[in-house]
Amino acid sequence: MAKKEKKNTDVSEENKDISLESSASEEEVSDSSEKIQNNNSEPENEEKSSVSQENAATEKTDESSAADETQGETVKKVSFRERIDSVQNAAAKFIAENNLMARFIGLFMMFASIVCIGNYNSDPRTEPFTLDSDKNFTDRWKDYSGTVSFAKMFLFIGAIFIGVSLLRKFIPKLKQISIDGYILVAGVMSFGISSLWRVNNELFSFSIILVSVILFSCFIKSDEFRELKKVPNKVYIIIMCLCAVLVGVYVAWTTICKHRIFNTAVFDLGIFTQMYYSIINDFTQVTTCERGYPLSHFAVHFSPIYYVLAPLYMIHPSAETLLAAQAVLAVSGFIPLYLICRKYKFSDTVSFLFSLVYIFSTSVMSPCYYEFHENAFLPPLLMWLFYAIEKEKKILMYIMVVMVLMVKEDAALYIMCISLYLVFSGKNRKHGTIIFLATVAVFVNVLTLMSRYGEGAMTNRTFGNLMINYDGGFGEVIKTVLSNPVYFFAQCFTQEKFIFLIIMLLPLMFMPFITNKPSRMLLVVPFIVMNLASGYPYAFKYDFQYVFGTATCLIYAALVNVADLDRKAVRRVVPLMAAASVLMFTANDSRQLYYPDTYKSYREQNDRKAAYIESIPEDASVLATSFIIPHAANRKELYILDEGSSVNPDTCDFVVFEDGNDEWKINKRAMLEEEGYEVFVDVEGLIVIYVSPDYVFD
Repeated sequence: MAKKEKKNTDVSEENKDISLESSASEEEVSDSSEKIQNNNSEPENEEKSSVSQENAATEKTDESSAADETQGETVKKVSFRERIDSVQNAAAKFIAENNLMARFIGLFMMFASIVCIGNYNSDPRTEPFTLDSDKNFTDRWKDYSGTVSFAKMFLFIGAIFIGVSLLRKFIPKLKQISIDGYILVAGVMSFGISSLWRVNNELFSFSIILVSVILFSCFIKSDEFRELKKVPNKVYIIIMCLCAVLVGVYVAWTTICKHRIFNTAVFDLGIFTQMYYSIINDFTQVTTCERGYPLSHFAVHFSPIYYVLAPLYMIHPSAETLLAAQAVLAVSGFIPLYLICRKYKFSDTVSFLFSLVYIFSTSVMSPCYYEFHENAFLPPLLMWLFYAIEKEKKILMYIMVVMVLMVKEDAALYIMCISLYLVFSGKNRKHGTIIFLATVAVFVNVLTLMSRYGEGAMTNRTFGNLMINYDGGFGEVIKTVLSNPVYFFAQCFTQEKFIFLIIMLLPLMFMPFITNKPSRMLLVVPFIVMNLASGYPYAFKYDFQYVFGTATCLIYAALVNVADLDRKAVRRVVPLMAAASVLMFTANDSRQLYYPDTYKSYREQNDRKAAYIESIPEDASVLATSFIIPHAANRKELYILDEGSSVNPDTCDFVVFEDGNDEWKINKRAMLEEEGYEVFVDVEGLIVIYVSPDYVFD
């Protein structure tokens, strides 16, 4: 304490001395200024300047010395523990600002997809693994693993990982963007698409889709990608329409290539090609190849909707016109679906993603690959009907009801269920009741007319598994369901149908069944009745026409159920649905590229084959094998030539064989030559055409 007081006393005395010196210097300056009053101003300014510099230097020295003393008193030593804590805090902050696990998984899957794409179409030994029973390739996964460079993997992941971190550190605006989320989405989707590309294995597809959905659910938050809200809606609409066009063109082109390589048959493309020939010539639906004699298609199915495409077929009378039109019809349902999304006030992003769910729906697009059917009208017509219901457009609603009933006799089931949905949901009880009663009346009358003048409804073919008496009609089915519900459920959930169920519902995240409103279960009744309950083997296959309508109802049911969720849940569920739909479409429809590839490889042969068939005059009657008929169907008389056909050749003008060495073909050709038929075209390995000796060329 004494030392401190002494030190303060010394400082005071120093300050006194400085004050005295300062006073003395001021007196000296005053005396000198008086002495040089008669001198010029320059010396005076120089002297003042030097004095100012000396005073400034003195003050600076005093301040620095005082600062040094203060710093010496305040600086503290940092302990090792404190340094560790600061590093941990910095690491925690870095982790909080970055979704590191998402970034790592995304980059890893991105690299894996690059390797997969790089090896694609190379030596089969470098494919990831085998999904078939070919013993020659059971170990090829080992060869594939040998193509993976771990050095490149670590370099790829490390370089991008560090690069993203540096960008986020030095560009503050990037911190507001979920870069890691985008990397995860890009990596998972690229990995899923590359691994599912042209792979024909349902269980493998399910596993990839489930892994993708789980990764998205775990590492992506519902409030991420906020910047997508700033994207103008016009951009979303343009991308959505572009996706629809690309999918439509893809399906149209691949189905046309399937036809051009002679992979389409009389059932079910040849019969409809000949039917349209009749429509544009005499406005009937008469065919000869469907039953082997002249018969109106109305006797088989009530489908006046076919006449809608007649003007288009008149412009270009070809089976390819029907295939292209079918693809356009199927994909066009996204337009009313998008409008329904806007009615429910979904955001631009959610509306866009839900539209992708429809556009890439396997259950809507895959049925196009089984030739051509009137059921393709159901997706757009049903979706426009749902739009009319949501917007309360009464006139449009009744127009769509009539149009749907024109598709097929069993389309009445859709209208019955939808009208009951209107009644029990309270959307419109009055019009729902009217539509239901009118539909029942139409359905009963159509079945009566078909039974009297046609072949009747094919109830025993579709629901024979639920009928004791095959002649009992649909009432027999209801009787079985009520008397033996255990058997009914056993028929609905076989192993094959369970796989079909997953294919139909996994892209929709099972949302059609997730609701607390019983009335909405009416929307899934067509799916249960027409697909799950049926014993007809093609009714529960996703790539046959029987799912066109039921899939549309499921998508709408998913939409209205999603609309009941809170916004946070909607932002989580809909992106998962869109991702699953794209991956399922890749798994089931990318392998259809086999048809363009085959056509490209054998284009000359197939084009020559088609040209030979086109050289047959249009007025001539033709007897042809099943896969020839769709190419020769623009004529009045056309019959199927197969092993079970008549022993003696019919009196057809031309008989066409696909080249082959089958015994029945050899025998049939010998019989034709005995009857006097002459060879019209004979190209070994391609086609053989005989012409009747009685046919006179014009």
